[in-house]
Amino acid sequence: MAIEFKNSADRHGIPRADTLYAMTHAEAVTEIDGFAGETTMVYVGHPHGQTDRYLEVIAAHRPPRQVVIFHSMPLTDLYRHLLQERK
Repeated sequence: MAIEFKNSADRHGIPRADTLYAMTHAEAVTEIDGFAGETTMVYVGHPHGQTDRYLEVIAAHRPPRQVVIFHSMPLTDLYRHLLQERK
């Protein structure tokens, strides 16, 4: 699988390792609208195992096996509801 980080994913200063951890250990995941031919997902997870804070990560999954991460920042109210919905 190829993973690509867009410059926009780095805008908030989140280390890429933290972004990947949040994605692979996400506590909430949902699909949102994106470009045709892609599946765009929002991941909400901790940046590492020793914290209570959350990140929101948005990535486009492109066939056959490419993931393009274009958004990574501390969790905002826009996606906070995903944590409540998982209960």
